[in-house]
Amino acid sequence: MIQIGSRNNAPTPQHPTQDIYLFSIDLSRPATPFCFEQSIGGGHAAQGGARWLALDELDGWPGEWREHVKKANCAWVAEVVDAHSGEDQAAVVSLILQRYAEPKEPTGHLQAIGRWLKRNIHVGGRYGV
Repeated sequence: MIQIGSRNNAPTPQHPTQDIYLFSIDLSRPATPFCFEQSIGGGHAAQGGARWLALDELDGWPGEWREHVKKANCAWVAEVVDAHSGEDQAAVVSLILQRYAEPKEPTGHLQAIGRWLKRNIHVGGRYGV
């Protein structure tokens, strides 16, 4: 399963600290590859759950799939699906995975230097002394 997006939307009426929405593509389930998950308060057992859907089931699902991908921090998935509504499911899945694999926004020069320092400079001892 390839996790396309996730985000903790807490506090919500359901839970004060954990209400995580996730959207994934499950290639092991070609008939229903779109996975919508919600983890409330630490897991699926008490609250939350997961649902796998096919492309033609999205609009009929009462879980509001467009709102779900928005809450999972990947609203662009709805744009891809809507822009390619006439294509078959495998093609739409491929387009989503291609967009997901594209390089993200470039980071600033100082952020890049900071990440390099963090990866390459190791300071030992207590408090770096």
